[in-house]
Amino acid sequence: MNLTFSYPKWEELPNIDLYLDQVLLYVNQVCAPSFSQKEKGLTASMVNNYVKHGYLTKPEKKKYQRQQIARLIAITTLKSVFSIQEIAQTLNTLQVEASSETLYDAFVNYMNAEIDPNSPIILTSCQTVKLYHRTLSLIETNVQEEELS
Repeated sequence: MNLTFSYPKWEELPNIDLYLDQVLLYVNQVCAPSFSQKEKGLTASMVNNYVKHGYLTKPEKKKYQRQQIARLIAITTLKSVFSIQEIAQTLNTLQVEASSETLYDAFVNYMNAEIDPNSPIILTSCQTVKLYHRTLSLIETNVQEEELS
């Protein structure tokens, strides 16, 4: 995982509604540094399935809003470690406690600078993702060292 990139804060997310192809491009650019080599980015069929199963609200006139984009960034980041059902359940539980903007910025603050989010759910899920990517990086480094020796 590239530790030099940073997720955009809520106010940095697109303030205009985006079509699906624009959403895919944006979310994949934001999340690409966190993908392991074997992970693929967000696809149209994934988004359509998330909407179909209620993990993401339906777009209005085929356009996605800031809240949906933030949710897709969180889902795309967390899906390397958690199932989509676990992610949706977590996000739905958190939304009872706070607004999407507050939750998303807490997620971004921890992922970017490890600022304590005051939410054990956000804290541990972000730590899990970071540890997963760190483990993959250590394995990759170990394999490369073995190939050189």
